[in-house]
Amino acid sequence: MKLTNFPILIPAFTAQIAINDPLVITSNLLNIPFLPKAGTLVSEPGYELPLEATFIHGSDFIRRDPDGQWVKLEVTSVARDTSGSLLRFSYNGVVNMAGDEGKVIRGDTNATTTGFGNAFVQIRFETDAPGLKLLQDKLYVGSGRFVIEEDRPVIVEYKISEFSKSICVWGPRNKPHIDRSKFLLRWIQAPQIVYMGVDPQDQYPIFSAFGVTLHRY
Repeated sequence: MKLTNFPILIPAFTAQIAINDPLVITSNLLNIPFLPKAGTLVSEPGYELPLEATFIHGSDFIRRDPDGQWVKLEVTSVARDTSGSLLRFSYNGVVNMAGDEGKVIRGDTNATTTGFGNAFVQIRFETDAPGLKLLQDKLYVGSGRFVIEEDRPVIVEYKISEFSKSICVWGPRNKPHIDRSKFLLRWIQAPQIVYMGVDPQDQYPIFSAFGVTLHRY
């Protein structure tokens, strides 16, 4: 099967969000405020839309599913870049509560820094700032983790990738050709259906489909 119609993911940003203690609204709904001017949103080197911004304020509404196995995220925040321009950074997503992420969200005393792979979000931007308006026309997804350090606020870190059109084309003998300036082609033994996962090396979301996996090069 040809891959030309499937989207790919391009590493774009790293977000590090410092959060405050949760506010309990109901037994299944929490609000977690951002710590003002303590988090950052920074583009990856070489990404077409350079950005270095600080979160001014924001908060995350976390709603627990009835069975307690998953929580849903709903976040709205405002960030300011180095030029003084403002942008809205919002996302929704899901977190699996069965792993270490659940310990952090519940406030367990034995909570520790988590890995990537159990929290995924989709992100949208809104701004009128010249040079940043293109962010509004793109769709981004991210993989998240919690960073726990003694005597420091909890950090929510996201590796964010842009959805983009496929760069795969098919040449002689049905061999895929890929722009190696952005990705490394790695063969896997068994065919797979299309899914989104996390690259174990750099933690950005990856796109995998039908026997090949695309990783950041």
